[in-house]
Amino acid sequence: MVSVDESRRESPAVGGAPKPKKLREYAAYLFLLPAFAFVGAFSYYPAVRALIGAFTSWNGVSAPHWVGLTNFITAFQSAEFGAAVIHILIWAAIGIPLGLIPSFFVAEAIFRLPGRRAQYLYRTFFILPVVLPGVVGILIWYFFYEPGGIIDSLLKAVGFSHFAELPWLADFHTALGALIFMGFPWVGAFNLLIYYAGLQGISSEIFDAAAVDGCSWFRRMIRIDIPLLLAQTKLLLVLAVIGVGQILIQPLLMTNGGPGVSTTMTPVLYMYQQAIDYDQYGYSMGVAFILFAALMILTLFNMKYFRTK
Repeated sequence: MVSVDESRRESPAVGGAPKPKKLREYAAYLFLLPAFAFVGAFSYYPAVRALIGAFTSWNGVSAPHWVGLTNFITAFQSAEFGAAVIHILIWAAIGIPLGLIPSFFVAEAIFRLPGRRAQYLYRTFFILPVVLPGVVGILIWYFFYEPGGIIDSLLKAVGFSHFAELPWLADFHTALGALIFMGFPWVGAFNLLIYYAGLQGISSEIFDAAAVDGCSWFRRMIRIDIPLLLAQTKLLLVLAVIGVGQILIQPLLMTNGGPGVSTTMTPVLYMYQQAIDYDQYGYSMGVAFILFAALMILTLFNMKYFRTK
């Protein structure tokens, strides 16, 4: 037999009024509406506006007029944009491993420390630089690279005085490398935390079994840690590709694309200069759309072919 309370719960609301569960759902949608509105206004609308503007010629003031594929053809024929693409490929080939490998080894070293307190202290030590604004860090490295700065002083101290006094940011042969290798020892706090959390997620039984089998630390890292951290590596690789493709602040503040015309030019800096310096907003949107398409293809390729078990 069905009790009175159960029959009341199963019976529809009187007068067709919405049930409490429906009311909670409506309230949840209502609270989400402002978030959707802000995301749409500040994320999706600029993207759609840039896509439409990529096919127009617009100086930011007068009415834009349709030019079709002219902006894309101009970008692919531009030697400066081509040089910027080559620079960012070199930056990715060197900078992405520099961002991942040191962070992985530091996470391994911290995870192997005996005691949670020691792990917490060293983890905090490597994460504290996050509170420093990124622009401040870039300006600090700008002073490091100045003639007579700390880089030259260190080179003189170790006996490489013939390399000292080089104009690191003003020389065609060293400017791009100086930007790429900036940030020594290249331990990113976010990458470190992702790898450290991945190591914590590995079952302790696996480590115990490896210890019983006499597995050395190096063999354990190669055969256990690295394979079981492929999911974290995949995530960081996707974010690193997107981050390198959007590099702007470093060359803008330190070299402004120079020395010369485009020695340290990046695609995003090229896009920025075309809009801000030359008032070619339509062309700049075309370059932005090319970058968006390239990063989207690279991300999908990574998600499809870099599979993890």
